[in-house]
Amino acid sequence: MDHPAVRAARDLGDALLRPAAERVDVEGVPRSHIDALAGAGLTGIVAPVEFGGADAGLAVMRAVTEELAAADASTWFVWTQHHTPVRTVARSTSDALRGRWLPLLTRSVLAGVAFTHLRRPGPPAVSAQRVDGGWRIDGDIAWLTSWDQADVFLLGAQAGDDVVWTLVALRGRPEVQARPLHLAAMQGTSTMQVHLDGLLVNDDEVVLVEKLDDWRTTDAVRAADVSGSVFGVTREAVRRLRERDDATTDELAAGFEQRLDTLRSAAWSLPEVPSGDDIDERLRIRAEAHLLACNATAALVAAGAGRAMLLDQAPQRLARVALFLLVQGQTASVRAAQLAALGPPR
Repeated sequence: MDHPAVRAARDLGDALLRPAAERVDVEGVPRSHIDALAGAGLTGIVAPVEFGGADAGLAVMRAVTEELAAADASTWFVWTQHHTPVRTVARSTSDALRGRWLPLLTRSVLAGVAFTHLRRPGPPAVSAQRVDGGWRIDGDIAWLTSWDQADVFLLGAQAGDDVVWTLVALRGRPEVQARPLHLAAMQGTSTMQVHLDGLLVNDDEVVLVEKLDDWRTTDAVRAADVSGSVFGVTREAVRRLRERDDATTDELAAGFEQRLDTLRSAAWSLPEVPSGDDIDERLRIRAEAHLLACNATAALVAAGAGRAMLLDQAPQRLARVALFLLVQGQTASVRAAQLAALGPPR
């Protein structure tokens, strides 16, 4: 796609992200990477134009996602967390909150997210209780990315049948305790388990209140789609297989690339707004795309032999990223489709 944002992502990927990807995987995503993305307009890509954003459509976001994930999945993952807060703030009915935050989120403030706990059945993992002038939030966030990078976090807490969305700073607060998660992949994303013990949030920090069932329905539908990140990681593996300049790996690369193009075309040809009739097809495409990413990156490791397992080598990193993407944004329906695709041929 020939779009300024896609060109910017490609240029940053080549000049900055890809050369540092193995170091970032071990040491963490530096804020300078995020600042470079912001300087190129990529942190404001979905923000409304009136607040300095680009209001880019889904096709542009998919293409930018593919470029960034291909170059450095850790930086992509920190970057991609930012857009849910931007979109949610843009939906807020508070003009004051929108006017305060959207210009900052577009240019200089990085946001993370904390909401995967809302997908879990049973008692709320994170609950909100109304208090004078705001809300008291308690509970455990099992998975929070961008702890070291983000300035604020969009936090979802359950209050009865509702979700209370707040935009708050979490680091350095005595009522917030964070413990690092030691991940097999994407360790550079600074992912934590966070315990909230009486976090007080003022009313002017509340972005939105909506029905939990409505959010879960929308989330389940959105999760059925494959992310451009999966195609980006597969494309990077294909590119590196071709670089080996070997007849066997060239043939492998051609086969993977053909399948990649087929799945991408199928995924992006579906209507942007899912219907109940096409969810199974979306889940099938997502599952097959993940399987392709795992196979392509495993082939890259095999082609590189023992050296491919060194931490300063791309093949092992890409293979671990492909496994990480299996569980990123996973719902029960996604998991079932993945397991069906990963099972032995029938």
